[in-house]
Amino acid sequence: MSGEPNTSDKERVIFHVDLDAFYVEAERQNDPSLIGKPVVIGGIGPRGVVATASYEARKFGVHSAMATAVARRLCPQAIYLRGNHDLYRTVSKKFMNILREYSPNVVPVSVDEAYLDMTGTERLYGETIDTADQIRKAVRDQLGLPASIGIGPSKLVAKVSTEHAKPDGVFQVRLQEAESFFAPQPVRNLPGIGPKTGATLAKLEISTLGQLAAAPVGPLRRALGPNHADYVQRRAKGIDNAPLKERVKAKSISAETTFETDVSRHSELEKVLKSLSERVGTRLRKSGLRARGASIKLRYGDFSTITRQRTFVAPGDGDQLIYDTAHTLLVTAMRARGDAIRLLGVSVTGLGEQAAQLSLLDQNPMSDSDTSEALDTIRERFGSEAISWGSV
Repeated sequence: MSGEPNTSDKERVIFHVDLDAFYVEAERQNDPSLIGKPVVIGGIGPRGVVATASYEARKFGVHSAMATAVARRLCPQAIYLRGNHDLYRTVSKKFMNILREYSPNVVPVSVDEAYLDMTGTERLYGETIDTADQIRKAVRDQLGLPASIGIGPSKLVAKVSTEHAKPDGVFQVRLQEAESFFAPQPVRNLPGIGPKTGATLAKLEISTLGQLAAAPVGPLRRALGPNHADYVQRRAKGIDNAPLKERVKAKSISAETTFETDVSRHSELEKVLKSLSERVGTRLRKSGLRARGASIKLRYGDFSTITRQRTFVAPGDGDQLIYDTAHTLLVTAMRARGDAIRLLGVSVTGLGEQAAQLSLLDQNPMSDSDTSEALDTIRERFGSEAISWGSV
């Protein structure tokens, strides 16, 4: 929206830096013969899913979340790779170190993106747009990778702005421009609105963020629930007061659900257990850590509660590892006590830094961790219910 520097002393200046087609570009730096060719990374088996595709492949209609089999029909000449996550993590560390040269407040989001608080740095680096270009040049010179940077008064506005900076550019939206910038955009462009919420809004004939911002509160609350309705309507106006800070590393990560009525059917419990395992796995990978074990929590109709835990053979962060361990614990617990369950929870424990390489016991060319990271990318773009291990 603006190429001029931010002149307000009170307005925050947040950068969202995103490496374009990161997996592909990292592979190209490792193997220059891939430059200029269509490249697709993800699961390459019959049930595989595309994690990312080069811009050359996207011209043929290939995109994230697409079945690899479909991608092969659309672009059979592409080079299909499982991906090298050890390489990506190494490059990611170098990327974050470059960003920390410009701001002490860097908050990584994933291996290929981060937020920087650049408020008040004009005296150090000059105009805001020029600073963003300096960062892009540093990333290009040191890593050989293209980066797009969105600039805004908040994490939300900076994040949405980045999509308008792609590929390999800079786009700034100031505080007074945020609402008008958001208004014409589709509701699905708002982070946090997935397919389910999008479908609900469509039934209310709400298709743009401007319509969402101006929608009557009553129908919106009835459709989405009061808390969620107020939250998305505020964000549709470009309002986001969330602080920019890195989360304190927890000793464990957990998710649980309380059933409306006590449940004893194994199939229903297994379905919920899988969903909880995926939620925990996603949060674990975002933390940049690996877990040494998993546990389950069961609360029965009489409110008695038990926990059971098991250590992994090797530290990991994959959804399937978490689910398989939790499922074994659940089956064992239900054999010991077959009463209906009121609450079910899943946790991972013993969190530590990610291992430098995958377990030698993992014989799958595309590991559980790698596949789970690919699914994270899909869920972030299309919603948490867009895909799961059972539907790949």
